[in-house]
Amino acid sequence: MEKSVERTQRTFIKVLFFILGGVILLVFVCWGGHDLYVRWQEKRLVRGAMTSLQQNDLHSASLAARTVLQLKPTSIGAARLMAEIAERASDRSALDWRRKVVTAAPQSVADILLLARCAVQFDEKETAENALAQVSADGKTTADFHATSALLAHAKGESDKEQSEWAEAVRLAPDNKGYQLQLGTVRLKSRDPREHQSGIELLQALREDPAQRGPATRALITDGVARRGSAAQLVALAKDLQSYAESTWTDRLLYLDFLHQTDDSQFSSYLTELEKSSTASPSDLAALLWWMNHNNQNLLALDFVKQLSPEIRDKWPIPRALADVYVKLGDWKTLQKQVDSANWPDFDFLRHAYLARALREQDNAAGSEREWSIALKQASSGRTVDGTMILLRTLKEWRWESEALDLLWEMAKIPEKEGDAMASLYQYYAEKGDTADLYRVVQRRCDSRPDDDKAQNNRAQLALLLDVDTEHAHETAERLYQKESQNSIYAATYAFSLYRLGKYPKAVQVMSKLKPEELNRPEIAAYNAIFLAAAGDKQKAAEYLNRSEGATLLPEEKALVQKAKDKVAAPR
Repeated sequence: MEKSVERTQRTFIKVLFFILGGVILLVFVCWGGHDLYVRWQEKRLVRGAMTSLQQNDLHSASLAARTVLQLKPTSIGAARLMAEIAERASDRSALDWRRKVVTAAPQSVADILLLARCAVQFDEKETAENALAQVSADGKTTADFHATSALLAHAKGESDKEQSEWAEAVRLAPDNKGYQLQLGTVRLKSRDPREHQSGIELLQALREDPAQRGPATRALITDGVARRGSAAQLVALAKDLQSYAESTWTDRLLYLDFLHQTDDSQFSSYLTELEKSSTASPSDLAALLWWMNHNNQNLLALDFVKQLSPEIRDKWPIPRALADVYVKLGDWKTLQKQVDSANWPDFDFLRHAYLARALREQDNAAGSEREWSIALKQASSGRTVDGTMILLRTLKEWRWESEALDLLWEMAKIPEKEGDAMASLYQYYAEKGDTADLYRVVQRRCDSRPDDDKAQNNRAQLALLLDVDTEHAHETAERLYQKESQNSIYAATYAFSLYRLGKYPKAVQVMSKLKPEELNRPEIAAYNAIFLAAAGDKQKAAEYLNRSEGATLLPEEKALVQKAKDKVAAPR
């Protein structure tokens, strides 16, 4: 009996362990199956997104990439796609995605270089420099590294370094015609006649390559125009360019422009040829009308449009191009009539803007203000984000300065456009020398992006210039300098903080730790001269005052430079 019970117990235990093992096995199978499913979906969706990108379908590519990130937030492939999509859309979030990829794959030279290129695209030169510094020794021997370094040198205005970097890229990858094109284009800008001629010869040779002949010819035309070259040669180049199978409508308009400028007998016949071919594409037709409008061919443009059927005439963007013709002619009544009854479904904000212009020109201030208010509200509502940029360009063409500023401040409320709006406002107030409004811009930027070190530094520097919130400015300047002491901008702000505290020798000491090429930058040299003069080193101060010539400075900075000059000029 006892043996029977023991046997039953052992059997029960075996069955229990078998069931438990089966459950564990099932869990592992399910977990592994889910992992395999996620990896399969990731590969499938990433491939699909890449195909959409090749077709320039950013919406589909973004949708696929975001789906991958929902399934697998750590997907590097999806992060790379999101970065490229953002880059193509000129969205600064691309930098965050590139940083995320590099964090996940810190040994990937290709991804580090893509981060550097992305940083150059969005004018984050310090970020680009830091990224290039991370590249391994082997990575720095590649052509792609030198090509990226050349792009950074171009952004920094270092023409000699740019040329040497492209030359090294060509040496390392002699079959890369794209690098040759860049080198030739850079050499065209050289003041050395031999270098310039070398650039011409290189680009002329590339004109034999079907893949490079278009950009090479455009570069030669640009150089010829800049150097007031032979009109006959420029016309010949433009004629070749517009004859290429890959030529664009812009290339054809360029040839038309040269024929017009040189009073060539073929101008009228070529214009007629373009008029006929333009009717197949609304965008081409609008571009032709724009050219005619800006080359005193307004009445010809109107006669040409009147011959078109309403079906062609009403296709966007032709109505807008026609409105511009009336603006150029100053025919405000006809403009008002045209836009008042028009139907611009996706561009109604722009229609209201043109109506505001027509009413203002007819001294109807109240009506104009009403229409402008509607245009501003619609453009900045978020329904059509690109509308803000379209409206902004229109306002700049009209020189409606006050309205453009209103729009930029409205754009700053849209997350996708905040960065560009703040950058435009900063540039505008900097050019105007309006330090107080500059401070307002960076204050707004810091409030919305407290982790933006560049904005924090700008706020500290401007606060010290204006003598406002100085305690916080001193703290910020020191914190950023301790975080990144080789950043010349941060170093100059920290040294300025010390200067404001009366610690002149220490300010000079901070600046002395910078690289010579950084100290020789005009704006940095100006600050260094201020500190040296305050510390009593007149000789060095005079040297850096000379190096600061051409620096773009605010009124308060100019006053400090003048004070330094007075100290240097004062008798001992």
